[in-house]
Amino acid sequence: MIGQVRNWYGGLTGRERGLVSIAAGLALAVVLVFGIVLPLGRAHDAAHVRHRQAVETSSRLLAQLAALEAPASRRATLAGPVAQIIAASADNAGFVLQSNQPRGADSTAIVVPTARPSAALAWLDTLAGQGIVLENLTVTPAADGSVAVNASLRRAAP
Repeated sequence: MIGQVRNWYGGLTGRERGLVSIAAGLALAVVLVFGIVLPLGRAHDAAHVRHRQAVETSSRLLAQLAALEAPASRRATLAGPVAQIIAASADNAGFVLQSNQPRGADSTAIVVPTARPSAALAWLDTLAGQGIVLENLTVTPAADGSVAVNASLRRAAP
């Protein structure tokens, strides 16, 4: 079969050979891009999404395990100003506070510049379980899927 193709190609004029070569090159480029490069790129992007979801799930599970293992230390951290409690809790949860402005001993305003939405809301829910409640919450989405969190928190009345 290859011999037949060679004979056919050899029987073409110079101009026809050039056009057939260009057409073959274009066909090869289309197959390469649409058959190999784009599917691999989509698979790579899907792998990143699966990895991010796995990391979030793992961090939630690890935080829940840590909460089960150390209930006494959690109660001990509730003593003191709310701003210090929030700073320690954010550090333990892996959040970077851009701003933590105390408003007396029982209230504070915080800004978390970037966080995963599910992790940020889970952290705020954990704080509510520790007796620190939200007064005000603003969640601003970013283009990369993360959010910025602005919140006012206070110690719940006993």
